[in-house]
Amino acid sequence: MIWLKINQAAIAAVLVAVSAAPSHAQGIGFSEAFQKLAQSCGGDIEKYCKTVNLGSGRMMQCLNAKRESVSPACKTNIAAVTTLLTNRAQARAAVPKVCAADIIRACPDVKAGDGNILDCYMKAKHLFTPQCRKTVVDAGYEAKVDPNTPTTQIALPGSDLANSLQAVEQAGPTLTAASLRQTAAQGLKDPSRANRVNRAPLIRNLENRSQLTIAIQFDFNSARINPASFQAVGLMADALYHPYLQGYRFLVIGHTDDKGNREYNLKLSQQRADAIREALINPFGIAPSRIEAVGLGEEQLLRPADPEATENRRVQLINIGPTR
Repeated sequence: MIWLKINQAAIAAVLVAVSAAPSHAQGIGFSEAFQKLAQSCGGDIEKYCKTVNLGSGRMMQCLNAKRESVSPACKTNIAAVTTLLTNRAQARAAVPKVCAADIIRACPDVKAGDGNILDCYMKAKHLFTPQCRKTVVDAGYEAKVDPNTPTTQIALPGSDLANSLQAVEQAGPTLTAASLRQTAAQGLKDPSRANRVNRAPLIRNLENRSQLTIAIQFDFNSARINPASFQAVGLMADALYHPYLQGYRFLVIGHTDDKGNREYNLKLSQQRADAIREALINPFGIAPSRIEAVGLGEEQLLRPADPEATENRRVQLINIGPTR
């Protein structure tokens, strides 16, 4: 099992009530849709797609290829998820056109960009037409993330997302995947970091950023996301679609405990961070330019006094500032 930390500013709004019927697919959240897929198709995934990962659309491609062989319940949910993904993508593409007149009327001073448009929408939603509001809902921009979902390890009180984002921007200098990879490589060569117990963190205050902890399971010694964690990755996607977050970029940072070879742990953490990024991009449709991935291995232990602790195995999703 691996622990996933989502920036608290990313925890946004609505998990709509789920219906298993494909005709209602566009009205459900990614989190619950993929939870149902994993539950109904678990045996079929084990039989037909055991080595296939969620990212790059490979799992959906595999299940669709085996649609005639899987169980009836799995077949129903494959159709529901396929419809959901298609409808969400079409609705996202349609929002700027469908809502164009509403934006001019309700937010005449808004600057170009999806993040600005949707931020305007959330602040003046009552001024938008029913057709525009329906398209925004169909696009998944109002899918709330419930902090009390079973995948969540820490229940958070309701928070103001705008204030949270402002706090994140003031939390410290901007992080980049390239700079963190360089820091991690240098850390491996630093003789003062050879002792694994109470090793100093590579990046100060990284753990002090506002975050929510979620459990993500990978197959043993692998970067393959276990189907039991499809819901959790879908939860991340639902959060990242919140209008207040459309104008921001994120870092996916992978961590391990200290079991095994130090260099190997760094490599595995990178592969797992990459796997999450790939899943957020496809099937969930998050723009690639919004997400970078980097692995820090065991160089940034959450519990440095206990290097083998489960909590050290985690991935962080951190807001690194506005899109360019």
